[in-house]
Amino acid sequence: MACKFCPKIRKFDLVLIVIVCVAFYGVDKYQSKQREKSRVEAFEALQKACLYGDTYACKKVYAGVDEK
Repeated sequence: MACKFCPKIRKFDLVLIVIVCVAFYGVDKYQSKQREKSRVEAFEALQKACLYGDTYACKKVYAGVDEK
């Protein structure tokens, strides 16, 4: 007995699915890159505050170091 679902899938549908998947992958990579960039900027701001004598910022910066 032949598969009834397979003939209904066209090459255009497969190409469209691949294009959509690549687009979603690109958007996800872009968003994660932006999120990581903002985390690095926030960490650098905390380090700068710690350098200028803010003890609360120093505790936040070095809290992650002690956990490892």
